[in-house]
Amino acid sequence: MNDALNAPAVLRGSLATLVIATPAVLIIRALGDTADGTDQSNWVYLAFVFVVLAYIAGGWVAARRSSEAPFVNGAAAPAAGFVIVQAIAWIASGGGISVVAAVFNLLLAATIGVVGAGLGGMRGTLVDGGGEPTG
Repeated sequence: MNDALNAPAVLRGSLATLVIATPAVLIIRALGDTADGTDQSNWVYLAFVFVVLAYIAGGWVAARRSSEAPFVNGAAAPAAGFVIVQAIAWIASGGGISVVAAVFNLLLAATIGVVGAGLGGMRGTLVDGGGEPTG
């Protein structure tokens, strides 16, 4: 499976994820839950939409850059971006991050990246002529 990973594609996909997700994560951290759990801003939900779009974009970029195994690369790119953001958040919070939540969110990032890889791979199949018409 190591042969399937295209390091430059994963790097570019994770950078795309970071460029879109980092401002959204900062907004979520700034407007998120308060100490007593109240007065959360509704702008947090819009920021979550941008995080999901970041995962899709990362998977899309990685799939477009890799000719072999686009779904593996599309899953690895946003997962790598998530690990970087999570490591920074862990350092900033002094280690107060739930491991279960981090693993769940890592799997969620990879899964959403596969959706982006599917979107990125669709056009390549039709343009290259390797796919069959579906209608």
